[in-house]
Amino acid sequence: MTDRDGCTLEILRDGAAVEALAREWNSLPQAQVSPLLGAEWFAAAGKTLRAPAHALVLRRRGELAAVAPLGHEPRAGVARLQPIGARELKEPTGLLYADGAALEALCAALIAQRRPLILQRVPAGDALRTSLARAARGHGVLYETTPPSTPVVNFAGDGDVAAFESRLSARRRQDFRRARRGLERHGPVSFDFRSPSPATVADELDEAIRIEASSWKSRGGTTLLRHPKVGPFYREYARRLAVKGRLRIAFLRVAGAGIAMQLFAEHASRYWMFKIGYDETWGEHSPGVQLMWELMRHACATRMDGIELLGEPEDWLTIWTREVREYRTLVFYPYNFRGLRAVVADAVYELRSRARRRPA
Repeated sequence: MTDRDGCTLEILRDGAAVEALAREWNSLPQAQVSPLLGAEWFAAAGKTLRAPAHALVLRRRGELAAVAPLGHEPRAGVARLQPIGARELKEPTGLLYADGAALEALCAALIAQRRPLILQRVPAGDALRTSLARAARGHGVLYETTPPSTPVVNFAGDGDVAAFESRLSARRRQDFRRARRGLERHGPVSFDFRSPSPATVADELDEAIRIEASSWKSRGGTTLLRHPKVGPFYREYARRLAVKGRLRIAFLRVAGAGIAMQLFAEHASRYWMFKIGYDETWGEHSPGVQLMWELMRHACATRMDGIELLGEPEDWLTIWTREVREYRTLVFYPYNFRGLRAVVADAVYELRSRARRRPA
């Protein structure tokens, strides 16, 4: 399909097609800013999570102008369009576009699909909200909810570690020194920062996964070792990041043995934290906090702009920051039978959820 502005729209129903677009895809502004919108993220999700693809690709005079990396995903028993992997991975999402005109054209094409749509955790300031509302007018109902924010640490970028540490309370600094002394009674303590290569990524990731599996997360079945979908995704994604030279893994070691881990990407002068964990047998020494402290120092000393902690705000993260990124989830119901089914299914799901939360 070609419009008068020379825009063509293609719908990719094969997740592997993302691979062919990787270079162009990653040149779009949103992929430059966030690895969560990069081609590697969606290629790994398409390969391991196996959601039927329905990606919209907009070209303008032959050049890639916008991408909606969507798939058909069930929610409350009804299939709808949503970003590939969003349901399982639960990280911020969005669309990619070269400029405002490309975004307007992409939103119009999305609404023209006449399918229920959900875009989870779109950055609150993204122009997508306004453009999608404009495109939806007269074609369906668009509403938004406020999902959890994500914590973020920003540095001055001048490499002044002492200045960064001075932002932390005297009590926190004292707690850290006390915890470190406790660990040192068991042997030399070291911070091990890795940039895995394609040749080493499997072994280094295996060690990180083993440490995470010995944490509190194991009881809930959410570790990479135990989760049947998220584990394979991160193995594939880590491999792709290692090829690009952007995968990072950090360990806290006592006498050479790893007791805490972090899995993250380096992208746009920031660290993007995907997974953390520690061996619970060392819990009294707060190894997760100690490792985060070391990473903060390292990031500041190497002049990184900041750390995106992703996940959700937790009390222990306020040691370093109270800054957060806000998001909105956008939900569209078209004026047709599919939209009606989705409305009813979501209403029933919400009523059941409230009933389960109500005290007996």
